[in-house]
Amino acid sequence: MTVSRERELNPLLRRADWRFLLGMPRPLRAFSPARGPLADAVAAVSAQVTTADPRGDCDLAAAESPDRAMLDLLFAALRPGGACYTEWRSIGGRRGWIIRALREAGFAEVVCYRPWPAPPALPVFWIPLGAPGAEAWARSRRRLRGGRVRRLLAAARQRGYDLARGRLGATVCVVARRPGAAPGASPGPSTWLGEGWSEWGLGPPPGRLSTLLVTGGPRTVSKAVLLAFAEPGRRPALAVKWPRVPGAMEGVRREATVLEALGGRDRPGVPRLLFQRELDGVPLLGETALPGRPLEGLLSARTLRAWSLEVTDWLAALRGLAPPQPAAHRQAAVESALARFSEQFGAVVDQGLLREGEAVARTIGALPVVPEQRDFGPWNILVMPSNRLGVLDWESAEPEGLPALDLLYFLAHASFAADRARDRDGRVASYRRSLDPGTRTGAVRRECLARYLAALGIDPPQLRPLRALVWLMHTPSEFRHGEADAGGPPPAAALERSLFLALWSAEVRRMAEE
Repeated sequence: MTVSRERELNPLLRRADWRFLLGMPRPLRAFSPARGPLADAVAAVSAQVTTADPRGDCDLAAAESPDRAMLDLLFAALRPGGACYTEWRSIGGRRGWIIRALREAGFAEVVCYRPWPAPPALPVFWIPLGAPGAEAWARSRRRLRGGRVRRLLAAARQRGYDLARGRLGATVCVVARRPGAAPGASPGPSTWLGEGWSEWGLGPPPGRLSTLLVTGGPRTVSKAVLLAFAEPGRRPALAVKWPRVPGAMEGVRREATVLEALGGRDRPGVPRLLFQRELDGVPLLGETALPGRPLEGLLSARTLRAWSLEVTDWLAALRGLAPPQPAAHRQAAVESALARFSEQFGAVVDQGLLREGEAVARTIGALPVVPEQRDFGPWNILVMPSNRLGVLDWESAEPEGLPALDLLYFLAHASFAADRARDRDGRVASYRRSLDPGTRTGAVRRECLARYLAALGIDPPQLRPLRALVWLMHTPSEFRHGEADAGGPPPAAALERSLFLALWSAEVRRMAEE
């Protein structure tokens, strides 16, 4: 892996995220006479690619704006049940013509999508055309205040894309299949989603089911999410999560395990696991889709206290029923985390501060068992109907985790939102202010922590080792990102700029002053 490998590979894989619309995460053999970005994308996700002499043994065939002769060639290249992907630019009103041409060539299950933004930009949504429910949901994302998707939409509008009026760019992507089923072939997602609909407790099978793909993660390990709609309903009924690279597979499997352990029916605001399966050796999971708006876009200096108290109460209600784990069990987990932190960041951390932080962390005692989500930021929290909260992305979670860590993590990021702290240095300054209970954000932090500790019956002194642990537990993710960016061990300069390391340092120094 070269120094720029992560920066090169993520856009390349994003360019091929349409494979999840086909339910084909890792084609074994592909036919692709195209050149340029589409050909590179097909090659990046396929075990083998041929550009000539199709023999009817391919899983995937892909081309750009094919004429009738090329459509016949694509059809001939595929085995029964194989999938075809084509891109068409500047189509005007020719969508009906494209569908007819594919059907006349022998293809079935023809569905058109608009990638948004359109190429050469990397898509955030793949929106099915002629599916009013899915299209309305995509348009509704534009109206959300703040948040990551909102910022993406705003940036795209500046480039001339208008989601609200349906002018989604000139590119249409079409997926289709060769009829039949070769041994071992898997049907498209719409087929098996429709077959399992009632079994998963989602009601009668929909008369028409559409799928919309949400992608756009900043890294190769970011997941692709397929949302399924019972048309013309405007809310997705379920979400299917796919890993885009082998390094993300364990997270998908872990989320399935965690959701099964939590039992979403008994935990309001936690997705319910519907199914888990593997396609071509790639795990995927289906879970109920939670409706709502990301809390990230609703936080401000004015709303900080109210939303932080809501989140505090939600976390307090999430606690498990198991008895507190003994101090010896907790100390073993602490020693493991300290050893990992020292190994990864020991070369750049202040050694005196490290000794102080280790000493505080080792005072951990018996504490209640709680499910720990471990990425409990405002971007993963939804405000659902009636202002109930829902929480997404449990792939890093620990069902029998430590209390208060998710709350400490959330309060820091909520303070960043209130202070409009965008970059690393601004966030470190914001965090330092939040450690002072005399500041606005510090007063909210103190009130929420006191409320949480009282609800769980935790003595306030028991919070100190948790404060010493919270950011230390998150530094491994930054270390992994540094490895991906560098193609090997992260350079010292990158480790020194770690946000989590800076927050850990600020927390330990503050405790030393108290």
